[in-house]
Amino acid sequence: VGVAFAVTREQLDTTIKSGDDLQEVTGMSPLTLIRLDAKSARRPLLVMDSRSPMVEAFRTLRTNLKFADVDHPPRQVVVTSAVAHEGQSTTAQNLAIALAQSGMRVCLVEADLRRPKVTENLGIEGAVGLTNVVAGEHNLQDVLVPWNRGLVTVLPAGTTPSDPASLLGSHNAQMLLQDLRQSFDFVVIDAPPLLPVSDAAVLAGETDGALLVVRHG
Repeated sequence: VGVAFAVTREQLDTTIKSGDDLQEVTGMSPLTLIRLDAKSARRPLLVMDSRSPMVEAFRTLRTNLKFADVDHPPRQVVVTSAVAHEGQSTTAQNLAIALAQSGMRVCLVEADLRRPKVTENLGIEGAVGLTNVVAGEHNLQDVLVPWNRGLVTVLPAGTTPSDPASLLGSHNAQMLLQDLRQSFDFVVIDAPPLLPVSDAAVLAGETDGALLVVRHG
């Protein structure tokens, strides 16, 4: 009975546990595998610690992302996940830093307007930002915040809107993304999960695509 229960439980388990599982479900090879660090909730900026074992994993992600489409290399990428707490904000922040460390001019956009985490993790002010630019209250250059002596430029979320999806899908938001593309070598956009809300899907349609973060289990 115990063996039968174990086999049945394994057969019914549809969670992702390996890169092979991801490839089977999506038909695409993972860009990288990053070991889960239990301390990342307290220390989300993993690549700032040269001794962290995750540094090389994010460098691999940086390299593989550049070569994901050789004919049309991505320059604006939305980082999202299926549900919350899969590590999309941590991934977005560390990817942006890793790209900047290679000499690129990088802008990290805090587009999770419902639960913004970027400004909190980076220790910068986020009261004015993306939503205020889209609403026409401020110019883009006035709200961009340099972080760590200008290593990465951050566009905070700004004032929380009543309907984030509509705001992100507006013409003004599209113009903002075009301005960012012209001003930076790479734009990393931290977006909310795909299943609860449509924000990330809206942004992905206006950029070079989405980087999907999948947590083990």
